[in-house]
Amino acid sequence: MIRRQPSLISIADEKTIDFLTVSANGGHHLLASLPLADLLEGKDREAGLPKSVMLSVNQLLVVPDYWVGNRFDAFQARKHALIAGFIERKLKLEQPTLSDAGEFYTTTIVQTPGQPQQLYSCYLQETIAYQLYRRLEALGLPPHRITTPAFVWQAKLTGQVDGFAHQGCGLIHLGESDCHLYFFFLGQFLFSRHILFPVDDGDRSQIYNLLNYEINQSFHLYSQKAKRSVESLYLLSADSAAEGHLAGLLGRQIRKLPDSPPDALMADRGRDMTACRNFSPSDLRHRSVPALSHRPLQRALAWRPVQWAGLAVGLVLAVLLALQSGYLYHRSGLVGQQMRQLKAAAAEQPEEVFTSLSQALDEIAGHLARPLGSGTVMRALPAMPQGMTLTRISLQATPIPQLKIDATVDVDHPERFKALLRLFLDQLNQRFDVKGQPVSEKDVDIYLERSYGDEKKPLYRISLGFEVS
Repeated sequence: MIRRQPSLISIADEKTIDFLTVSANGGHHLLASLPLADLLEGKDREAGLPKSVMLSVNQLLVVPDYWVGNRFDAFQARKHALIAGFIERKLKLEQPTLSDAGEFYTTTIVQTPGQPQQLYSCYLQETIAYQLYRRLEALGLPPHRITTPAFVWQAKLTGQVDGFAHQGCGLIHLGESDCHLYFFFLGQFLFSRHILFPVDDGDRSQIYNLLNYEINQSFHLYSQKAKRSVESLYLLSADSAAEGHLAGLLGRQIRKLPDSPPDALMADRGRDMTACRNFSPSDLRHRSVPALSHRPLQRALAWRPVQWAGLAVGLVLAVLLALQSGYLYHRSGLVGQQMRQLKAAAAEQPEEVFTSLSQALDEIAGHLARPLGSGTVMRALPAMPQGMTLTRISLQATPIPQLKIDATVDVDHPERFKALLRLFLDQLNQRFDVKGQPVSEKDVDIYLERSYGDEKKPLYRISLGFEVS
């Protein structure tokens, strides 16, 4: 049985990164907490990053809201290729200093009745976010998904607030020493603010006055960004008097949300995680939480179910081939037995009997010696290195067994293409008893195309065939 690796959630802020493991029943346990600067500088081993972290799968990385930017664009097309090309060009033009800007984003089509279609995009916009991802990738812990506290609140409010996707909405997350303000437009996160309170001398009126000023400033910023006003305002606070005080100062209704779940992430922590303090593991892992991914990793993960299906099919074929081999072995035994019986029954004409039996045995041996398509294909597939994608494979069984392979090679440089091609041919020659000379580069037909959506990036196509035994 294949043992699954434990799931990991990593939570980063400006100073610290935490690694938590989540059990099947929803419980969680803090495995490690490191200064973010130490991790980025490669001091994680000295800081004691445990083996339990290194052997886990980093399913989710939570980063501060301001590490992720967002934008609304008027865009009428719905084809994925057109959307991807449009957004990647925008990001590369607006963030020229970030070479990977076009690889970390996600998009959503937003449309309300009577309004034109808009394209909502969120993307990494801080250099430290790229540095953190690359460092985790180097450690073998690339996060499958990247999200923020604001995106988690977006998913929670979608399920709690009627009409959330068609209105302007604000959330006041009030703590003892700080407050987070979140604002959403048409069901999508727009911006957030973090407000630190002065030292509390027992008089909360000063804090309420500060919040009144900051919330009104946020209303003004919201109007500039969304071209409309905030229609609904919600409050999450342990302070029972906060709702009345703020509603009176702001002159509008405020709706109170339920308190934190009993399994909140920080319930057993000695250090408060501020923006994540009201989330449970199930809140973070819920599939409705918006998140972005590294595009190449996302494509690789999308192919993983296909690879598992291929392994399952391969196992089934192996079982069937084993049954076929056993059946043929059994039949060959019966032929031998019949030969002995015929020899005893027809002693007067032994030459004719032996001639017929010899022809039957030659026919069976020919069938057994012929290469089987499934086995030949299963020997060819592992020879393909990473970066090469199979497009077509065929086996001609008669009169001369010959295997033909067509594939594409997605690389950025001709030297990288030559290296992958040589590796592929070497592995083919090791796996097959090639008739005549080994397969070499002169046996390969090479075609050069351009990638759709990126005219500058080459796409190599190769085609080759050789005799197999």
